[in-house]
Order: sequence, then structure tokens, then C-alpha cells
Amino acid sequence: MSKRVQILLFILPGLILVGLFVYGFTAWTFQVSLTNWRDVGSAGDFVGLDNYIRLFSKDRVFKTSLVNTLKLTLVFIGVTIPLGLFLAVLLDLNLKGKQLFRLIFLLPLSFSFVASASMWTWMFSPEIGSVNALLRAIGLDSLTQPWITSDKQALICIAIAYVWQFSGFSTLVYYAGISGVAPEITEAAKIDGASTFQRYMKVIIPMQRPATLTVLMILLMYSLRVFDLVWLMTGGGPGSSTEILSTFMFRTAFNRNRFGYGAAVGVVMFAISILIVIPFFARLRRSEYE
Repeated sequence: MSKRVQILLFILPGLILVGLFVYGFTAWTFQVSLTNWRDVGSAGDFVGLDNYIRLFSKDRVFKTSLVNTLKLTLVFIGVTIPLGLFLAVLLDLNLKGKQLFRLIFLLPLSFSFVASASMWTWMFSPEIGSVNALLRAIGLDSLTQPWITSDKQALICIAIAYVWQFSGFSTLVYYAGISGVAPEITEAAKIDGASTFQRYMKVIIPMQRPATLTVLMILLMYSLRVFDLVWLMTGGGPGSSTEILSTFMFRTAFNRNRFGYGAAVGVVMFAISILIVIPFFARLRRSEYE
């Protein structure tokens, strides 16, 4: 048996599983989205693009969930990337207590989304939460807020929890990128009279473009499919103030048994992910080549 055949037989089970559970079920979901399937015992009738037309023309909750998803994505990525870069630079400066700070920064990565959601829900509780309790303890009662029970603040609370969860990942990627910069480059800049601040701003940070693209791509994928934190912290409320595409799809398909309509929401989420992620894949490959 040739080596090529052995390799093919070795990877064949994985190819079959990926083909079935990824591409096969993706195609099945698209097929379901073209029906009005509502009952478990029947497949529903073919309705063409009616579900998609209704989503974009009549469904206000869908539009709200789409806007909320984009808002959460912008805040999450807009804070996590600069924060991760800043923390990575601090770790690279060899400050005292570096090992302790590294542990603190990376600790959130070990938390499950369920544990994180439970902790942040308690912290942002208006009555018994630690955030308001701390404000009352230091005499700042006027700054206490309703937090996750407010339709204006709940989405920000979720974004804070999400940033906390992934800041360690961003820090880790940037720290690996900064550590990979050749010492000769930084030494040459130092010999030329560049200060520490100038070395980072003019030499080291501009070289982190591949790391930035990697972090951006991963965070985009997670932000577009976030479900656990939102569902456990607010359930999409108050009202629809934190309803995002994933919670709207779950509620539609499994709480209301509108499987065809929920599948259409899933296809829209898939399309958005593809339209956003593929250009970053292409840009990342181009950067690696350069």
C-alpha cells in the first residue's frame, strides 16, 4: 500500500465527519429555511424565499437583533484588541510581578461561558451585586445603576463580560508576536537613539499586523456566534435590548417551533460570517506571503 493511500485512509474518517456534520447540515439548514416547517412530525411546505423576505421587511425583532449583534461586535473588538496589545506590551517590559500579572491576564481563558455568565450576572445585580455594593461602600450611592436590568445598559454589561473573557487570548497572541521580533531589530533602533516608547511605536507594534489579523478574525467569529453569555445573563432582555441573532434564532426555532424561520436566521448568520471572515483570511495569507 502506497504512502499516499495510507495518508488518505488516515484522514478519511475526519473528512467524512466534516462533510456530514458541517457541509451536509449546512445544506440541510438552507433547505429547511425554504419551508414553513413548524411541527416535529412533518417537514413543512416549500415557501421559497418567503422567510427571508419576512425577516428583512417585516420582522422588527430580527432587525433589532441584527443591530445589537453589530453593536456588540464593534464594542467587543474595539476594546479587546487595544487592551490585549497594551497588556502584551506591559508584559514585554519585564515589570516586577510579571508572572503574577500574566496569570491574572490569562485566568479568564480558563473560565467556561456558563461560569463567567453566572459571575457577571451576580456582579451586575442591582440589589445584591458587588459593583453596586462597592459603590455604596465607598459612599458613591448616586452612581449605582440598574445594570443588566436596564434596557440601555444591559448590552454594555454583556460586552464588558465578553471583553474580560477574551482579553487574555488577545494578550497571549500579541505577546507571542512581540516576543518573536528579532532582537537585532530592536537593538538597531536602540543604537539609533530611539527611546523605549519610540521602539514600540515605530518598530515593534507596526510589525504586529499578522497578530492583529489573527486576533481580529478569531474575535469576529466568536462575536458573531455568541450565545451563552447573552442567554444566561439577560436571555435577550429586558425587552429586546440584548436580543442578538443567535438568541433570536434559538427562541424562534425551539421556543416557538418555527423551525423553517429559525433556519433562515441561521443561514443569514452564516452568510454574514462568510462575508466578513473570508476577506480577513485572504488578507492574512497575503500578509504571511509578504
